[in-house]
Amino acid sequence: MKKINYIKIGTLILTLSGVGCATNGGSGNVVGSVDSGLATVEQTARSGRQAIETGTTAANNMGTSQTGLTDILMNQLGVSQRQALGGAGAIFQAAKTNMDPQAFTTLSQSVPGMNEMLSVAPNMSNVTGSISSMMGDANNALGSMASLAASFKQLNLSPDMVGQFIPVVTTYVRNTSGQAMANLLQSALRAP
Repeated sequence: MKKINYIKIGTLILTLSGVGCATNGGSGNVVGSVDSGLATVEQTARSGRQAIETGTTAANNMGTSQTGLTDILMNQLGVSQRQALGGAGAIFQAAKTNMDPQAFTTLSQSVPGMNEMLSVAPNMSNVTGSISSMMGDANNALGSMASLAASFKQLNLSPDMVGQFIPVVTTYVRNTSGQAMANLLQSALRAP
């Protein structure tokens, strides 16, 4: 072989050796880059898991406030949407007659859909007035309960359903508005 061929082959070997060394030396950088990339992916996955866990926790905690009172009543008591709306509205109407107007305004602002519930509730002003006049104002709580029973009958619910609605409604109010507001509601429903 000619001297030029040896020089070309030698140059090629040196070049390949240099590239091989650079690759070997650089392989640490490639592995480092892969490690860095994997760490970034792992951190992103961890952040994603935390976001999902936070979202799940928030959804569980907000279950009551995001799920409307109507849905809760329908699911727990097996009533129709109209019965749930009207029954809850009747309870809030009865409470309104025994609550301070400002307290009721606060309550109504803290319960989503309150206006719709009140509008669907049977109009019991005539029944309430005649019951109150017959029983006297001292028996207003009995009048409220009689009014609720009459409202529930108009919704095709048995009067004993009042006793099943009230705990669900007060629990909902406690979860959405706090214990103090739930106590006010309970007091208004029992008020003499």
